[in-house]
Amino acid sequence: MEQRSGAPVFVKIDEYKEILDVLDMIKSKIREVRETLGSINSLRNEEDAELSMWNSTVNEIERKIDSIDKIMFEPEQTW
Repeated sequence: MEQRSGAPVFVKIDEYKEILDVLDMIKSKIREVRETLGSINSLRNEEDAELSMWNSTVNEIERKIDSIDKIMFEPEQTW
C-alpha cells in the first residue's frame, strides 16, 4: 500500500494505542536481545582468554619436557 506524501492517514485511536504498545514491546525485545548478545560476546571473550592461557601453559610444559628429554638422552660427555 503506497501512501502519497503529505496525505493524512486516519487510524482509530484504539488501533493507534495498540500499535504503540506493539512497537514498545518490539523495542523491549530488541533491548533484551542486545543484552543477551553482549553477555554471549563477553563470555566468548573470557573463554578465548582462558583457552589462550591454557595453550601457553601446555606449550611451556612441552618445551620443558623436550628440554628434559634432550638432557636425558644426550650422550654423556667425558671430561
